[in-house]
Amino acid sequence: MKKLNNYPVFVKIITIVISLSSFITAADENYLDNQALVLQAEQFIIAQLQIDTANQIKVEGMPVDERINIPACGQAIEFQVSPEALFQSNITVKAQCPVSNWYMFLMVKATEIQPVVVVTSALSPGTLLNENNLQVVDMDKKRMRNTTFSDISSLVGARVKRRLVSGRPIEPNDLCFVCEGDNVVISAGSANMQIKTNGIALEDGNIGETIRVKNSRSNINLMAQVMTTNQVRVNL
Repeated sequence: MKKLNNYPVFVKIITIVISLSSFITAADENYLDNQALVLQAEQFIIAQLQIDTANQIKVEGMPVDERINIPACGQAIEFQVSPEALFQSNITVKAQCPVSNWYMFLMVKATEIQPVVVVTSALSPGTLLNENNLQVVDMDKKRMRNTTFSDISSLVGARVKRRLVSGRPIEPNDLCFVCEGDNVVISAGSANMQIKTNGIALEDGNIGETIRVKNSRSNINLMAQVMTTNQVRVNL
């Protein structure tokens, strides 16, 4: 009997809950999801940048204040951006709903990243580079003022010319594969003949660079190309 007496009250509670749920659902239908709108803006910018290796571009939309209610749109939101803005780190994107005649501006940050070889600890001049004191990290390309390296194997065997702090990107001027005063092997020849002799490096050089070396036997100075660690080649 007691349960029967409380039944009308229970029905009223259920009715109120359903009414509130319907009101919230209706309210949600009247507004767009702020995070979803930002995600659409990010996808729009990625498409506009037209970059094949999209994984090298980090795109992050700035969140919209949750207190802002964005009216729902009867069709797909349209996005616009000026060509000039695409060259900036912080890109202003215009989002608009033509049928509802409203628009707003969103901010999307686009960062072009690239793999860069950095030192894992402080290194003193003369330190030999190897896989243990180097690592590859992703860095903002706009922070790179000079030429850097992306492959650790291309640096193994080189020596540091100046003190480097941990986390610093390696630059060509920081190292030498053949350093001034090093004993080097000088090779020369053609398809039918190869000659090798010992020499001394008169300059620092990296792979591919041309430096002055002295033939230890003839004491003649030559211009030779650095081939690898302590090896140079004279073009005949």
